[in-house]
Amino acid sequence: MIKHIFCDLDGTLYHNGINKKDIAAIENIEKKGVTFNIATGRIFKQAYSMTKDSLYINGYYICENGSFIHDKNHQMIYKGTIDDDLVKKVIDRFESSKAHIYFKYDGKIVLLEDIHTLKKYTNDYIIDPKFINQGSFDNLVGNIGIVSNNEDELYRIELYLKREFDEVLDIYFTSEHTINIVPKGVSKRKSIEYICNVLDINEEEIATIGNSPNDINMLQGLKYSFAMDESRESVKESANYVVKNVAQAIEIIEKINGVE
Repeated sequence: MIKHIFCDLDGTLYHNGINKKDIAAIENIEKKGVTFNIATGRIFKQAYSMTKDSLYINGYYICENGSFIHDKNHQMIYKGTIDDDLVKKVIDRFESSKAHIYFKYDGKIVLLEDIHTLKKYTNDYIIDPKFINQGSFDNLVGNIGIVSNNEDELYRIELYLKREFDEVLDIYFTSEHTINIVPKGVSKRKSIEYICNVLDINEEEIATIGNSPNDINMLQGLKYSFAMDESRESVKESANYVVKNVAQAIEIIEKINGVE
């Protein structure tokens, strides 16, 4: 029986709000004993703000692509941040006139300057041009982001940073305009595994739902994994089911649980 659903936000559950059909499906399946969890690249403050008016999340919030986990009481139970020395090395290596670097730090998004492209994803950030000059980040940088309208430049930066840091950092596209940098081994999938260990459940008791390249690791290899039908081919190929929306995924999950 599937006991837990782990669902991405942007482009999966959240489309300038949460669809009423998805809300109803989530509430209905939770009445049947299935817990709904969030797995997102967003900081916790944003993830909670995006869901609080539509849903009461009974499960966990996996945030910043696995760098932080918060329980249903909003308490942080796991932190997987980038070591300060590595943050400084990435800053030193980053050089581009066509892309911008930003940081997810201590539950906030920190920009060095106003970035128009990032406004497509959020307006919830602070601007601090001196951020990269401070002596310590207190090991609270969960993610480093690179954003650009120039996809070729992002591919160049991705290849360069992987060549420099592949042994200690995971570097991957999270959208057509953004690259994400996290500690090696930190991911949505690893956070799901962490929660499974806490709850003493196995992978056949969970379902995952996503739509972006950063969801591939939590879709691939799982029996009950669902990708949105508007996802990139690489995302759809990593899942065992392709669906139109979260409600359709939950409908299939209910049938699976009914059979079992």
